Amino acid sequence: MSKLLNLTLHYKGKVLDRVRYCRDFKNKFFIGSDKYLFWQILDSSFPEKHLFVTKKGDQLYLQLPPGSKVSCTKGGQPVDSAYLTKNNILKDNRLLLLPDMTGTLNIAPNWEISYEFKEPFVTVLTPEEKQIASQYARRPQPTSTERFNRNMILLFIVLTIIFVIIFDQFLKKQISYDYTLEQKVAMLQKAEQIKAEALAKPSTFEPTGETPEAVTEKAQQGVTGGAIGGTGTAKSAGAIFGGGFGSFDPSATSAARPIQAVTTAESFVTSRPGRGGGGGGIGTGGGGAGPSGGYSTSFDPNAPRTFSSDIGSVATQAPQVAGSSIRPGVGTIAKATGDQSRLAPSGVVFGQTAQSSQLISSFQSKKVAQVSEGTIAQAPAETKTRYETIGALVNSRRSQINTLYSKWNAIIPFSGSVTIRLLISSSGKVQEALITPNGQIPNGFLTELKQLCESWKFPVTEESDYTFSVRLRQA
Repeated sequence: MSKLLNLTLHYKGKVLDRVRYCRDFKNKFFIGSDKYLFWQILDSSFPEKHLFVTKKGDQLYLQLPPGSKVSCTKGGQPVDSAYLTKNNILKDNRLLLLPDMTGTLNIAPNWEISYEFKEPFVTVLTPEEKQIASQYARRPQPTSTERFNRNMILLFIVLTIIFVIIFDQFLKKQISYDYTLEQKVAMLQKAEQIKAEALAKPSTFEPTGETPEAVTEKAQQGVTGGAIGGTGTAKSAGAIFGGGFGSFDPSATSAARPIQAVTTAESFVTSRPGRGGGGGGIGTGGGGAGPSGGYSTSFDPNAPRTFSSDIGSVATQAPQVAGSSIRPGVGTIAKATGDQSRLAPSGVVFGQTAQSSQLISSFQSKKVAQVSEGTIAQAPAETKTRYETIGALVNSRRSQINTLYSKWNAIIPFSGSVTIRLLISSSGKVQEALITPNGQIPNGFLTELKQLCESWKFPVTEESDYTFSVRLRQA
């Protein structure tokens, strides 16, 4: 049986978990500081999600996280990085996993992962062990309470089945239909035929040819004349309820009576507290229309509508406070040109000037090695320690970038990533931070990020060129 890859996670020298190829993972295996991953590395400097194991063809590879250290053994003898590189076992940041080798990766402080290849085993019981298992692998005898509960459940099931049978046979009401389907269809067809005949029947309405006024006068004469041969006097509806109801004639169906509307006009005045200007009567005198009781009329129907164009007299005026002509002597003034909420173009270095290009040319002329966070292990021996120090400090300051992103994301939601290239002087000060956005990222955020990176300082005595990436995503 072929050997399978086994990975073991250690924390401070203690084993936390083990995973095996083809059982816990197949082609890919992820680790990171994200809480939704199977192996969570509780370290803020570790990436949120890192592809740790990949498969290419029949070979398995380990993707080394940034800043990790690897030590391997073959046949019980340790091998160095030069041996791994020479035999194409370690190439860039990928480590080829061979069945005859074991290794340990220091991925973060206090966190290690070891790997080895083992053959899976299956326990085979001997005849004596099988006999012992069959003798003692029995269910325990049920207690009295368990037996009672079991019997009650069976009793309830039997009673339920009996009740369902009795209800279905004797108690359930049988549905009977008064008409068959053919009779129902015939009744519906007959109803439709009757409706069609009613619609096709001609109207019996005949116009009289009389005007509404003649019909109304004739009706009034017939009503006021009283009943033929009667001794009493009949009163019309108009005599009882008024003239508005005396024109009704049930036989007058040729036209409706025209509608008449009567409107009246009323006048009104408004008053305000003051001195009365006249008496309480109506007349042509000076106080004829003035109400009594100490009030005078303020309503003038002939007054034209007016509008004041003096907006300043209507709107609230701001306090008249003079400004200061003295420029502040302390603090820094950040100047921003254009709309800082606009999105910077993706893949283009943000804010690069002629001075930045001149500084890059100066570093290139001095042959300063350009190292990224993923190629520190391949850096020359004389500069590897320096760039490891820079990478560790950058990882410890990623929380500052995350805090700045959280502040801007609360105002303008966005996501993406940025690639930051730090040009560090011999004094350790960041001379220039070249930021390349990948995604739709606002200019204002990139401006503040550039200021933040250029405020960093590193304990180095030589010029350095270091590049790292930051993923911007809401946690």
